[in-house]
Amino acid sequence: MEDDMTARWRARSLAAGWSLADDWWTPEADCLLKAMREARPRLGEREQGGGEHDLTADACRALGAARAGAGVGIAEAMTDLAALWTAARLGEPPFAVLRAFAAGWAERSFAPMGELGCEDPLTGLASAAYLRTRLAQLYRGSAAGTCLVVAEPDRRAPELAERLAAALNLATALRRAFPGDETLALLAPSRVAALTRADDLLAGKLARLRAAEILYGTRPQVRVRPLPKAYGQALALVRTLSLDA
Repeated sequence: MEDDMTARWRARSLAAGWSLADDWWTPEADCLLKAMREARPRLGEREQGGGEHDLTADACRALGAARAGAGVGIAEAMTDLAALWTAARLGEPPFAVLRAFAAGWAERSFAPMGELGCEDPLTGLASAAYLRTRLAQLYRGSAAGTCLVVAEPDRRAPELAERLAAALNLATALRRAFPGDETLALLAPSRVAALTRADDLLAGKLARLRAAEILYGTRPQVRVRPLPKAYGQALALVRTLSLDA
């Protein structure tokens, strides 16, 4: 059954080193399982090409793109794909499948820099993809003395119009609190972040952000997250924070 196969795949992936258990599932994973069930030839065998196997390759390409979009590195992503073939008792993924998966990951991960750096049209803040790019630049040197300030409303507004207003007000408050050269990004529809130095000025900036009115007199919930020592851990942190609350 599909649920059983999903559970076995996920368990294999976690055992192989998947970093965030709650961030494993994606709709593209279900699409790949469906394509594998519909593919008549055994996926571990060499095929003459075309037909039903193309469905599996296309689904792998889509999953690769989804993993890249979530900030999963290519090594972790391909280990996860191999975990599926192991769970399905098919041996190792064939070359065509690996190629399609890697192509999907690369196309999404190495999009033009203008696309990666584009601003969110609603708030004007940088995208989470651009924040990951800034982190990559930062970790080429040292992330010591740098932190991620995360802010969000303390409660979710029931109406869409109120949620949009809260997001706009939160973005404005973030800019006013951090008017310098910090990287300001939108992580989720109602969650923003500032990549900033943990210096003597930080306390004043945090106070201004916490005092901002977001919606109907409510103030934002603000957390300071020191950056991990490893770049991969920082990516995992951003992935977690990018999940909509």
